[in-house]
Amino acid sequence: MKKKVLIPHRGVIALDIINSLNSLGMETILLHSPEDSLSLPVKLADKSYKFFSSKLEDSYLDMNSIVEKAVELDVDYIHPGYGFLSESPEFAELCMKNNINFIGPDPILLRTVQNKSRLCDTAKSLGLKTVKKSIPIKELSDIDSSVKDLKFPVILKSNFGYGGSGIKTADYAGDVSIKVENMLRHEDNKKAGIIIEEYLPFSHEIEVPFFRDIKGNILFLPEIESSIQRRFQKIFQESPSINLMPELRKKLYKDSQKIIEHINYSGFGYVEFLLDKTKGELYFSEINPTFQINTLISEVHEISNFIKKQFAISNGETLNDVKGVIIVEPNYHVVLASLMAENPFEGFVPSSGVITDFFHYSTIRNIFKTNLYHGAKISPLYDPYIGKILTFSKKRAVALKDMNTFLDNIVIRGIQTNLNFLKHLLENKYLKMGDTIIDFINLKCDFTKVEKSENELNIAATLLASLFHLENRKKNYKAKLEKMKQPGFFKRLMDRF
Repeated sequence: MKKKVLIPHRGVIALDIINSLNSLGMETILLHSPEDSLSLPVKLADKSYKFFSSKLEDSYLDMNSIVEKAVELDVDYIHPGYGFLSESPEFAELCMKNNINFIGPDPILLRTVQNKSRLCDTAKSLGLKTVKKSIPIKELSDIDSSVKDLKFPVILKSNFGYGGSGIKTADYAGDVSIKVENMLRHEDNKKAGIIIEEYLPFSHEIEVPFFRDIKGNILFLPEIESSIQRRFQKIFQESPSINLMPELRKKLYKDSQKIIEHINYSGFGYVEFLLDKTKGELYFSEINPTFQINTLISEVHEISNFIKKQFAISNGETLNDVKGVIIVEPNYHVVLASLMAENPFEGFVPSSGVITDFFHYSTIRNIFKTNLYHGAKISPLYDPYIGKILTFSKKRAVALKDMNTFLDNIVIRGIQTNLNFLKHLLENKYLKMGDTIIDFINLKCDFTKVEKSENELNIAATLLASLFHLENRKKNYKAKLEKMKQPGFFKRLMDRF
């Protein structure tokens, strides 16, 4: 009889899990919201069941309903994907109590890495440097004493937060008070506490992906630089980092090994650091115990399916051909861009609607993973992430150029996307130099040079230019330009094509 796995997730990661575990001969059962009823994961899973509501708290975050359905269906495993409940020790514990295998770290380990303040204290005790921060704040009265020794600007985040969600910045003490007060209105933040941490906008975010099995064997993958972010969520990543000198790279892996061995980590994860390039210092930040969007980068380096590998380790298997510690050397430079349903010209506001046109053309060095198809519905209820685009080459410059070419070969209509913004990003001189700091979009990116391709006037001008060419550039172009001012010009012009 086939083993059953329940997947309470959506989007690209749900597709990856379905395809990977189907290939292992498992029966994939998707649990989805009514809003996602027409999505690709629903079409590709062996079976699918709906939550009663599309609200996050009543669907993908409702651990009791998920486990109840898992028990009813007599599933063997639950794969939590990333985000949602993937880092919840309570969810992992609930699965265990109901004799369901949670594919991921055990609850004890999830609690260890969840508490960012305590984990940083552990790292300091091992000789790792950390960014200066406050103790977790649970009362407004604790703010003044917490910020007096910190330099502004600072960032505010939940002690139990993950994925860049909910992080805020503050430039002065009064701003801190207002934002902490708002954050403490959420019960989860009140329970976990708010950390105030010195913000290093010119630093680089470096992640070290790894597998560690139950016998302590470690497979380190090439580091990933994830510095270019919007609202503290990564939109452009590359591996290896060109900002690490050999000695610092050696220290990066040594420090990573220290912390994961000390907490006896077993499974797949990421050790995250901040790099202050000017000082030549690495600061430990946190450990992410789940898959991420950039896992695809590591899969290209290793030529391996990490969901299958994660599943094997969760079942107590050891890493094949790994004895002791192995650091994979990169054969390629890999770049990854996040495709978002959002409008960069309006503060990255999310966009929703139905996909009316969708086309892309790939080459041997491109990978495009998305849940889009002609007629797909993009919901305003969820994260605007709709795909990941990867290119790789022996040389960084070629990988960047290939990415730009590939972006030109993607056509999406019906919603706003960040495609034009990504193209503009790849032409940025600072990105080309590798000066990819955390506050890149604010400090290194000029939006005024990005064209709004969906603007009607631009479309009209393009069509008119084509018409001039087809008519051999007739000398009456001035008269035609005057007609652009007349009502209904755009419709009449479109009718000629």
